[in-house]
Amino acid sequence: MKSRLVGAATAAAFCAIFAQQRVAAAGDDVAAGEPASAPAAVRWRAGGDLRLRLEAFDDIPVKTENPALSRGGYNNYFRIRPRASLGADFGEAAAFDLRVADEFRVKNHGQKSYEWPDEAIVDQLKFSLRGLGDGLADVTLGRQDVVLGSGRLFAEGTAKDGSRTSFFDGVLARMRPSEKRTLDLFAFYGSCENDLALGHEHRDLTGLGPGWNSMDEATAGFFWEDRTFDDFGWGIYYVFLHDTAWRTRAGDRVPGESIHTFGARLMPRFSDAFSSEVESACQQGSSDDGAPGRSAGFATGGLKWTICPEASVSANALWLSGDDPDTRRREDFNILFGRYPWISELLLYGFDSDGVGTWHNLVRYWLQADVALGRGGAHRLTATVGPLLAPERDGAGGGDERGWLETILYTFPVLDGRFGNLTGHLFLEVMEPGSYYVSDDTAYFFRAQLNWAF
Repeated sequence: MKSRLVGAATAAAFCAIFAQQRVAAAGDDVAAGEPASAPAAVRWRAGGDLRLRLEAFDDIPVKTENPALSRGGYNNYFRIRPRASLGADFGEAAAFDLRVADEFRVKNHGQKSYEWPDEAIVDQLKFSLRGLGDGLADVTLGRQDVVLGSGRLFAEGTAKDGSRTSFFDGVLARMRPSEKRTLDLFAFYGSCENDLALGHEHRDLTGLGPGWNSMDEATAGFFWEDRTFDDFGWGIYYVFLHDTAWRTRAGDRVPGESIHTFGARLMPRFSDAFSSEVESACQQGSSDDGAPGRSAGFATGGLKWTICPEASVSANALWLSGDDPDTRRREDFNILFGRYPWISELLLYGFDSDGVGTWHNLVRYWLQADVALGRGGAHRLTATVGPLLAPERDGAGGGDERGWLETILYTFPVLDGRFGNLTGHLFLEVMEPGSYYVSDDTAYFFRAQLNWAF
């Protein structure tokens, strides 16, 4: 009964939003020739989106011998994510935003599907203050989506919730000392459980391992970025993260940990054709049980050649430290809030034995080509190719070669008009596993997506 009520409420919300937009559009048409009146104190906004994904993958290797494959091997399913949003602007000084979401799956090969709908959750509930201090700062309080810096280390606040949500709970202040300088100050607290839910399914949002981990996260810090010079941008950042103690699926207790991360980005532009980006970070951490702490590092960089406005190629490298078994300290890099597939969709599942998205012990070299096609470059094609390595040979295969990865992504528009914007993409990744793994079968990940925003 609860799931039916959730489904009815979700459907009613989407219908109401759609009707409101159509009425508002008609009202605008009628009022086009009338004299302008005084602006209203509050301007309401409403919208939503519906994302449909077909995903299939098979033979993705993990570093253990048993099991040797992620998620049992072959998987084929739909991910369906509806979201409805409501907002209000109080002049130019403040705004309020609420968004409700769900995501459920339908399996295509006999596996059990989620009950539809399983739950509806609040994944955005924020209040924004704009232009404080004579335009110096904007402050956002509450539940919000946040991407800081390059997004490699700070973009995903609910990693274990998969592609359904990515929110952070807390406060973000964005200060602008000058037109091309920004300072982001933040403090967030991530609970393992979302209490703002209807049809509660008790999903773990933050855990590092399979099962229910009961781990909360607290973080604070800053990101500074300076683009004063057109040909040279740079940034620095500091992130403090504390993970509380948590439990494995077997019931074993893992002590909490405090981690300090210091990082920097350089973004030089050598000419109209050649540009680069380099980012590096180091970590120092301490365990709550007094065990030797963490000392780890991360670095990435690339050189890009823009052949013309519609085409570019780049050469790139990435290094994430792994844990040396011969030392007492932990040396595997903690990816912080970067536990999402910014490196690879396929390889994300390959970290199942360590925790999905816990990127570490990885070296990647790749060439990338980007091409924009069609009117206005609306159709885009991106392809990458290159090897994957493991600095520490902790895989069941005993070697340091993770494999060879090839990817191709095609994004395209479908419809754009009165009834919203419909876009799509096709995405394929293929990997030939190396000596790091036991499995040597060719692995693949495929996705077809349609997203309707209105």
